[in-house]
Amino acid sequence: MVGKTGNQGISLENATEFINLVEAKLKQGYLPKGQGGGMGAIGAAAKELGVPVSSQGGKYNSSIKKLGRDVDWSLYIKEGEIKPNVDVDLPEFPDDDIEATEILDHLEKRFAKKLEHKKSKNWFKVKLKTDEPIGLAVVGDPHLGTHCNIPLLKRDVKIMSETNGIMALNLGDTADNWGRMIHLYSEDDMSRPTERKLARWFLKDAGIPWIIWLMGNHDMMHTEFSTYLKSINVHQIVMNDWRAKFKLCFPSMELKIDAAHNHKGTSIYNPLHGQKRSALWDEDADIYIAGHHHTWAMTAEELDGGRVIHMARARGYKWIDDYAVVNGFSCDEYGATILYVIDPGATNPVSRVKGFVDIEDGAEYLTYLRRRKN
Repeated sequence: MVGKTGNQGISLENATEFINLVEAKLKQGYLPKGQGGGMGAIGAAAKELGVPVSSQGGKYNSSIKKLGRDVDWSLYIKEGEIKPNVDVDLPEFPDDDIEATEILDHLEKRFAKKLEHKKSKNWFKVKLKTDEPIGLAVVGDPHLGTHCNIPLLKRDVKIMSETNGIMALNLGDTADNWGRMIHLYSEDDMSRPTERKLARWFLKDAGIPWIIWLMGNHDMMHTEFSTYLKSINVHQIVMNDWRAKFKLCFPSMELKIDAAHNHKGTSIYNPLHGQKRSALWDEDADIYIAGHHHTWAMTAEELDGGRVIHMARARGYKWIDDYAVVNGFSCDEYGATILYVIDPGATNPVSRVKGFVDIEDGAEYLTYLRRRKN
């Protein structure tokens, strides 16, 4: 009873100091009264003021009685929590977008359009109006720039633009377009604007009768380049990323072609391993052809069941290639563009499709064949 009487003699100043310190400890994360798991705010305040543990309860009771109020326990801040220092009414803003259900409905429509577009590119049709023989020039990686074999390119462009019956397919890597390896621009006297000017010439002004362009890894290194090519595609040539599976549709027959910048799979024993793999495991086609490796090869064979397939890889026009030298890759001399002469009137698949490693030889054969047919 003597202790209680002594505690009642606490001064207003001491009571205020103690309660303020308890509330400060709450803001620092010390626990409110009655919560376990660590030191409470009352104990932390008492310890700081040198109050013995046995007197902490009395100190607290005397202080709140003197002040006529309890500690504001709402000041307790959990770890990681932030509370304003003053009581405020914050504004409430309307939602910044439509409801999630409306967004999902919109995305559902967009997905349907994208899926429809994707499906339309699987075995799309390129229709021809006659059964005359045609030539499909499959152009290997151009890499237009200082490392490109310009004399050979100009010869082949002239053949493609002046030979009746030829149509062309670009396997991709039209320019170096160094993208993420932009530092390589400093090792070559070829700016981005110049690359785009050359690409524009190749697409629009060289006179090449394009039907399909593929975007290879270099075209897609800096996506602005492929976007630029698509934006100047005024003749609506088919432009696909990496691969195009399509049908050449003559009035009397169809020919299926699987053209890719590269097909999956490599082998040191077979330069056409990727094409053979696609012929065995992917969808059936008559011609499988790719570029990318800067080497060439060509073959035709009959699979079990009598299906005749033609496979090739076009070498392209990058003749000076430090990467190939350092890594021990061969530097082939031929097969920059592969020309397939297709005669829909032929009686069997072997004579219906003939591949030429030299586009000049193929163009002469095509001209002869078209004259003979007419």
